[in-house]
Amino acid sequence: MTLIKDLIHIPERVQKGDFVLRLTEGVTRPDETLRDYVVTPELQECFDSALIFIRGSLQANSSKATYLHGSFGSGKSHFMAVLHLILEGNLEARRLKKLAPVITKHNAWIEGKRFLLVPYHMIGAHDMESGILGGYADFMRRTHPDASIPGVYLAEGLFQDAQALRDRMGDDAFFAALNESTEVSNSGWGDLKAKWTAERFESALLTPPKPKDQSHLTEDDKTKLQERQLLVGDLVKTFFQSYQSIASGEEERYVSLDQGLSILSQHAKSLGYDAVILFLDELILWLASRATDLKFVHQEGQKLAKLVEAQTPDRPVPIISFVARQRDLSELIGGAVPGAERLNFGDALKHWEGRFDRINLEDRNLPAIAEERILKDKTPTARAELNTAFEQTKMREAVMNTLLTSEGDREMFRKVYPFSPALVQTLIAVSSVLQRERTALKVMMQLLVDQQETLMLGDIVPVGDLFDVIAHGDEAFSPEMAIHFNNAKRLYHQKLLPLLEKQQGIRREELETLSPQDPRSITFLNHDRLIKTLLLSALVPEVESLRALNAERLAALNHGTIKTPIAGREGSIVLNLCKTWAASVGEIRISEEQNPSISIQLSGVDTERIFKQAEGEVDNRGNRVRLLRQKIFEQLKIEGENELEQYRNFEWRGTKRSCVVLFKNIRELPDASLENDSDRWKLIIDFPFEDGHSPRDDLSRLNLFQESFPDGAKTLCWVPAFFSTDAQKDLGTLVTLEHILTGDRFSQYSNYTLSGNSLYFFEGLKSQG
Repeated sequence: MTLIKDLIHIPERVQKGDFVLRLTEGVTRPDETLRDYVVTPELQECFDSALIFIRGSLQANSSKATYLHGSFGSGKSHFMAVLHLILEGNLEARRLKKLAPVITKHNAWIEGKRFLLVPYHMIGAHDMESGILGGYADFMRRTHPDASIPGVYLAEGLFQDAQALRDRMGDDAFFAALNESTEVSNSGWGDLKAKWTAERFESALLTPPKPKDQSHLTEDDKTKLQERQLLVGDLVKTFFQSYQSIASGEEERYVSLDQGLSILSQHAKSLGYDAVILFLDELILWLASRATDLKFVHQEGQKLAKLVEAQTPDRPVPIISFVARQRDLSELIGGAVPGAERLNFGDALKHWEGRFDRINLEDRNLPAIAEERILKDKTPTARAELNTAFEQTKMREAVMNTLLTSEGDREMFRKVYPFSPALVQTLIAVSSVLQRERTALKVMMQLLVDQQETLMLGDIVPVGDLFDVIAHGDEAFSPEMAIHFNNAKRLYHQKLLPLLEKQQGIRREELETLSPQDPRSITFLNHDRLIKTLLLSALVPEVESLRALNAERLAALNHGTIKTPIAGREGSIVLNLCKTWAASVGEIRISEEQNPSISIQLSGVDTERIFKQAEGEVDNRGNRVRLLRQKIFEQLKIEGENELEQYRNFEWRGTKRSCVVLFKNIRELPDASLENDSDRWKLIIDFPFEDGHSPRDDLSRLNLFQESFPDGAKTLCWVPAFFSTDAQKDLGTLVTLEHILTGDRFSQYSNYTLSGNSLYFFEGLKSQG
C-alpha cells in the first residue's frame, strides 16, 4: 500500500513559528512572504476592498480605519504584508498572477502616490501612545535617519520652550540659572555633573529619544541618552516645574494620541508623503493580554476612535489604519469583572467600533490555501494519484453528506483530501479560540506529521484525531475556553481513558510496543477517536459538523475506523459502544429518541445560561460589597443590622465591652469617620478589593490622618490583603448564585435552564441553604 507521505511533502516535525508570519518580518523578507502566499477569489475581493478603502480616504482627505477580521490562521498578517508590498511598489507583489485584475483596476491612482507604510508590533507597549506614536518614531529612525524627530514626545515641546527662553534671557543668564539650580542635584551623575554649556545643551537637544529596541545602542549612544534625560530633569527643576511628570521615570512621555496623530500627519506631509498607512497587526492581542483589567482595556480601547475622529482638523494627509482582529473586544473581558460592568463596556464598545470599516478574511479560503501549502505534491503524477484515490473512496451518501457539511462540496473535499470539509470546519472553530501559534494550517500539518507512518492512500483523517493535537500543548486563548479544555482533558484522563483501557485490557502506553497493524491497537485507537469526537462536540458545540451528534454521524466523522461485515451497520455498533460507556461514565448522555443523540456534558450540570441571565443584572461592585459585608458580619457576630450603628459585644478581663464596627473603603473615608470621641472603640474593616488601587493606598490614607491627628484616635483599622483575580471572580459567582436562589427568583431563572440536570443541581443547593 502507498503511504500519503510518499505523494506529498511532510516534514519530520513542525517547528515553532511555522505558518505564523509576523508583519514586521514579512515586509522585510518579500521573497519569502510572496513565495508562500496563495491568492483565492475571496482574497481578490479583500484586496479590492482594501484598495477602494484607501482610495476613498485619499479622495476625501480624511483619516479612516478598518478592522481586518478573521480567525487565527486566516492570514491577516500575510494579507497586510502583501498589501504593504503592493503599495510600496514591489514588482513581484504586483505581478502575482491571481491579483493581476485588482492591480490593473487600481494601478492608475496608485501610480505616483507616496505612502508612508508603518508596520507595528504592539506587544509590550505601555499604552496606545507609546505603541503607536513611539512605534512611528522608532520606524522613522530606522528608515529615515536623516529626517527630523517627530514631535510626539512631550520633551520636544519642552526643548522648544527652553530654546525660546534661552533666546530671551541670553546664554550667560540662561546657563547661569540652569547650572546654579542643578549643581547639587547632579552630584549622582558622575561625569555628567559638568556644567551646561551651549555646546553640551545643543548636543542633548539633538539626541533622539530612547528607542524601543536598545540592543544596537553603543556606549556613546547610551551616554547621549543619559545627557538627554538629565537635561529634561534640569530644565523642569529650573524653569518648568509644572511639567514635573515629563521628568518622572526613565521612559519618555508622549503627547495625547489625538495630538500625536496630527503630528504624524504633518511630519509625513513634510517628507512628501500622500498618506500614512498604519498596519496594527498585534493591537487587539495586546489589549487581550490585559483582558482582566477592565479600566485599562476601556481606557486604551476607546482611543481606537482617535484613529478616525480628530478633535483638531490639522491632519494635512490622511492616516489610514488597518487593525487585525480575531475576536471582538467584548469577548476578551475576564470573569473577574462584574457582569453589569461588562455589559456597560459592551455598549461603549459598540460606539467606538461604529467608526470602523470591516474587511472579512473568510475561513473558506483555508481549503485552497491548504492545498497549496500543506498538500504540496512530490511529483507531477502525485496529484493524479491522490485524485484517483479520492474518487475511488467508497462511502454511502449519508456519510458523504456528513463529511461535506452544508458549506462544502466534492471539489472542496478533493482539495483538502486526506482531510474532510467536516474536519476543516471543526478545526477552524477550534483554532479560533487557540493562541496565535496554533493556526489551522499548523494543526493540519501536525496531523500529517503524527500519522505519516500510518496514513495510507485512500484513508481519510478522522475528526477525532484533532483532539490530541489541540488539547495538549499551548493553552486555550481565553480563560473561559481554558476551563473547558481543562475539563475535557480531566474527564478524558480520569474517567474515559481508564474505562477504555479496562474494556480493551491494555494500557495506552503499551500500544507503543505493538505494531500499528495489531488488531488490539487498531480497536483501541478507533474507539478512542469516537470518545474524542464527543469531547470536541462539547468544546465547540456550535459547529455544524459536531451539532446534534448521533451514532451514524459519529461513525461518519471517523469514516473507515469502524468496520462491519454489512455496510451501513456502523451506527449500530457505535450506539452500543456509547451505551456501554454511558453506563459507567455519567457525563455521556444518550437521549431517548429512536435515533438518539449522543453528547458529553463537561461540567456535569448546564449552569451557563442561568448564570448569564442573572449576572448582568446583579453582579456589580455594590452587590459584591454588600454580600462580603454580610458574610464578615455573620462570622464576627456583629449586631445591630437594622440600627443606626453596628457593634460587637465582647468580654475582656471579666468586663463586658462593646465596639462600633464599620465596613468601609478606608481610602475614601473623611477624617470624621476615622476620629472617635466615644469611650467605645471603633473598628473599621477595609474592602479587600478596589480597581486601580492596593492596600498601600489605604495605609497612605491612615498615615495622612495620623499626621493631622498626632494624638491618634480610639480607632482600629483592619486593612486586609486584596483578593486575587480568581477570588474576585468567585465572589461575583456567589453574588449571582445567591440572587438566583433567593425567594421566587429561583423559579424565574430555572425556566431558562437548557438541561434538567441544572434544575436538579440548583434544587439541591437550595435544599442545603
